[in-house]
Amino acid sequence: MAAKIDRKKLLKQPDEFLTFSDRAIKWARDNMQRVLIIASALVAALVIVIGIKAYLDYHQRQAAAALAPVMAGYQVVVEGKADAKMMASLADQLSKVTKDYGATPAGKQARLALGDLLLTLGRYPQAVKVFSALSQESDLPGALSPMAWRGLGQAQEGAKNYAAAAAAYGKAVELAGPHLRRLCLLDRARVLGAAGDKKAAGDILRKLLADPAAAAVAQRARVGLSALGLEASGG
Repeated sequence: MAAKIDRKKLLKQPDEFLTFSDRAIKWARDNMQRVLIIASALVAALVIVIGIKAYLDYHQRQAAAALAPVMAGYQVVVEGKADAKMMASLADQLSKVTKDYGATPAGKQARLALGDLLLTLGRYPQAVKVFSALSQESDLPGALSPMAWRGLGQAQEGAKNYAAAAAAYGKAVELAGPHLRRLCLLDRARVLGAAGDKKAAGDILRKLLADPAAAAVAQRARVGLSALGLEASGG
């Protein structure tokens, strides 16, 4: 049989909700300074986060605006219509963009273009420095990464550091899409041959010739084999 509830005794007991509320109010009153400090810190953190995002957005817009006119000139270089004086001027302009905005997406594109200009101007040690730093960026967009490694390979090749060039081209091969990958394989075969490893170079070129999808580079592969004094059939 259930115990009889003493209603008079129950009514005399403190209301649990009111008791809890009283405790909460008392704690807040006793710790008001701490509460205000915590609240202020949270508001300050939120303001900082919003401020940083706004600054980054503004900084990236500035970078794109600074790069746009320089890239118009760089297009002339890509088309082969620029002389050495114009390229040197563009290299200086790109250097400024990379110095001010190098960590932004536009800045990374500027660094890639700068490295390419330095290659064209034959400034290989400078190009090695630019491409080496760019290739190590952890957040480099996928489309730029193999191009940065290929640029590093070209710079090392220009400096006649063939072992380093072969390694850089190998990394570009790993990261590149199908078409660029085949071009990087041609590059790697070339520097391996220059380093005296004709067998490794020949193996790469023969594989390209045997690949039906590599028809666009087949003639260059044959020329490469011929330059090495090798036959397409092996041996």
